Amino acid sequence: METVGQRIRGLRRITKTSQKELGKFCGVSDVAVGYWEKDVNVPGGEALGKLAKFFNTSIDYILYGTNFEDKLITSMRRIPVISWVQAGHFTETPSAEIRSEAERWVETSLRISDRSFALDVQGDSMTNPNGLPTIPQGATVIVDPDAEPVNGKIVVARLDGTNEATVKKLVIDGHQKFLVPLNPRYPNIPINGNCVIIGVVKGVQYEI
Repeated sequence: METVGQRIRGLRRITKTSQKELGKFCGVSDVAVGYWEKDVNVPGGEALGKLAKFFNTSIDYILYGTNFEDKLITSMRRIPVISWVQAGHFTETPSAEIRSEAERWVETSLRISDRSFALDVQGDSMTNPNGLPTIPQGATVIVDPDAEPVNGKIVVARLDGTNEATVKKLVIDGHQKFLVPLNPRYPNIPINGNCVIIGVVKGVQYEI
């Protein structure tokens, strides 16, 4: 029978997450994550909730292997990698047409809609010099066009006057909205009816 530690280790490997990255998100050390995976300790309290949130699964699955909404995070699916121009016109072009033109596909275990797609990141405006979250140049972002773009989410958007998409953090401050880069060397972009939100970034894939 699979143990709690084996499930955590399996989820971490599938999502290509290091023990250090997982520990930072959960508020514990990488040593503590190692103890979880060796079944020396069992995660509990706030750390357990964060662990389930990180992997988009349930506490019951972490502890007991119980299915989450009849789906496990280990259910892999393939999504197309499209161009920034295709993403920019995503809301105007049928998603089936864009998917049919994809030259490359990636696999993800995230729970996302059937219309989801991926983009290879260009430039370093989302490279965070202060640590996580960061989306370095060359990384692949998983985008869900059916997810709600709320304050603090990283989104893919198209600005008026451009035909390509951009990826930025959405910040809503009262009646003001901004697209904010994670790299402080780049300016914030005010938006007020001059922007179409194409989708929400649900995950990032990159090789170390």
